[in-house]
Amino acid sequence: MKMIKPVLGMLGLAVLVAVGNTKLGTVPPMMKFIDPFQGFWQNAEIDSLVGGETLHLRGVSTNSKAVVDERGVPHIFAANEHDLYFLQGYLTARDRLWQMEFQTHAAAGRVSEVVGGKALEFDKEQRRIGMSYAAEKAMKLIERDERSMVILEAYADGVNLFVSELDDKTLPLEYKLLDYKPEPWTPFKSALLLKYMAKMLTGTERDRSNTEALKLLGEDMFWLLYPDQTYLEDPIVPE
Repeated sequence: MKMIKPVLGMLGLAVLVAVGNTKLGTVPPMMKFIDPFQGFWQNAEIDSLVGGETLHLRGVSTNSKAVVDERGVPHIFAANEHDLYFLQGYLTARDRLWQMEFQTHAAAGRVSEVVGGKALEFDKEQRRIGMSYAAEKAMKLIERDERSMVILEAYADGVNLFVSELDDKTLPLEYKLLDYKPEPWTPFKSALLLKYMAKMLTGTERDRSNTEALKLLGEDMFWLLYPDQTYLEDPIVPE
């Protein structure tokens, strides 16, 4: 009988550790997430934004650098074009890595790889739209221009340098919440992001469905049910 409590305690601890290191649905592994040395606590630090910081990175000439001012805004001083785009890639990833990657996952219809089945219908729609195909066609044109490829490759190298410096402690918070790691950046991802932005800036892609709905419902009922057709084009200051 004396051994029952210790045994139960050890079993409970084993279950806690096992569950705590397992992703449950969309909930990240809690032991990993709340780890004080590598978990989300580390993302509360803002040391990287302290004004006056100067970055000298491997992969660029000794005369190229980025300086972070007192507001946390980086400024690039590049000795050549390669270094300019390399530093731009590094700094963009430093501030927006998850946004960059998640937008390209969305464009390619790959969000369900990260968040599961809830994004499956979204991914199907994105793949039907065909932005990956459009990005592949764009890359065939870009590859014909040597300067464009040098720029995109330098940018990708800068992004990937930042990615290579990350560990469990320094991963951006979004990766810890979703429990996955960033992929290497490529020129294709830049083309894919360009297509995603182009799609968004067109304002709408519902021309055919709207035409059919208008014929079925009539003009008055259509505009009553679907008033916001070009919300992305609305000015910041309301009419």
